[in-house]
Amino acid sequence: MSEVLTDLVAVLAGGGGVSGGDWSAAQLIGFCGTVGGMLWPFFRSRTGMLLVQLVPCLCFAVHYAQMGAPTASALNGLAALQVVVALAIGARPAFRLVYLAILPVIAAVMGFTWTGLPSVFAAGGMALISLARYQTRVAPFRGIMLVALPCWFVHNSLVGSVPAMISDVTGIAVNAWMLLRGTGLTPPSPTPMPPAAAAMPPAAGEAKLS
Repeated sequence: MSEVLTDLVAVLAGGGGVSGGDWSAAQLIGFCGTVGGMLWPFFRSRTGMLLVQLVPCLCFAVHYAQMGAPTASALNGLAALQVVVALAIGARPAFRLVYLAILPVIAAVMGFTWTGLPSVFAAGGMALISLARYQTRVAPFRGIMLVALPCWFVHNSLVGSVPAMISDVTGIAVNAWMLLRGTGLTPPSPTPMPPAAAAMPPAAGEAKLS
């Protein structure tokens, strides 16, 4: 991890990073994905969250390929396809069959691109995200994503992807906060006190006391 941070400082300073600049290009694309990964939890609708998730899916597919993480790269490409299919679930329930047919591909991708523990955590995270995107209600969607993102964080720490780790931590924190807000477990926002009622004029025929 310390080597990754050292390389990141070198890239930001214009040193080129690993492999004569390839690392710099990979991280630049990764940080584009980080932006999408940091923004999607703030959207309140399922459709909005899924649309924004297309950005990190596509960016991280390229990022992981350049980082030498083939399982994660292939699964993010598959994730982009899943997002498109998941967007159709609400309006056309028949798309559920098409969507579920994608799930066994995760195991096949892990087998074809096997690199050890990174492949295990990438496939586990992808399977959980697949389950999350199958949901049609926002609360279960966020809850399952809250379990899936730590799997990706472990994978990203193993392959040394700083942008992806930033995205994961942000997603975990924001989804947890939004879930707590939705369940009423967070302190309620202070309610402003209503202005003091104006003194009522005395009714007709009623004498004032002073």
